[in-house]
Amino acid sequence: MLSRWVRKWVGALLNPFLVVLARCGIGPDAVTMGSLAVVLLSGTLIALGYTVSGGLVLLLGGILDGLDGALARQQQSASPFGAFLDSIADHCGDFAVYFGLLCLLLHDGGRRTETLLLFAALFGSLFGSQIRSRAGMLGMDLKDVGFFTRFERVLVLVLGLMSGRITESLWVLALGTNLSALQRLHHALRAWRSLQSGRTPLT
Repeated sequence: MLSRWVRKWVGALLNPFLVVLARCGIGPDAVTMGSLAVVLLSGTLIALGYTVSGGLVLLLGGILDGLDGALARQQQSASPFGAFLDSIADHCGDFAVYFGLLCLLLHDGGRRTETLLLFAALFGSLFGSQIRSRAGMLGMDLKDVGFFTRFERVLVLVLGLMSGRITESLWVLALGTNLSALQRLHHALRAWRSLQSGRTPLT
């Protein structure tokens, strides 16, 4: 998963910035809400047709989204509420960006194929999140399961918006989100069978 590799070498680069945030009294929840505000702005820009600007702003929002968890770990302030807030903010931000893309497509004549791909991508994103949530209720942690995480989704969107390859990016999103959701489902089913048979569950 690309996001794991990025976290390893970007963490050291972000550490000085995290120190500055901590000294300014900025907590992880504030960063989460700031990230959401930036992503909402990105969705608005996309809806208005400013795709390059929307892509740049989305990139900034994605960077901020990656800071809240690292800041919480550094401040030793990680909490269930912080995780809850981050999840809600991520879903709201995703909806804002997808809604912005939908407005853009409708303004451009309601491009049927792209609109269908957009809804397929949104379904895959929600499906994967639902599988992770329900699996957690069964005692299975699927956080690191799936090759197409939010990091990859944001990266594909940013590249598509800034290059004008929106159709291609929607194809990647539609396929990637749904295949990744199925990967999580497969892993959860195998883990459940292992639990039922008394074997050590898969991690």
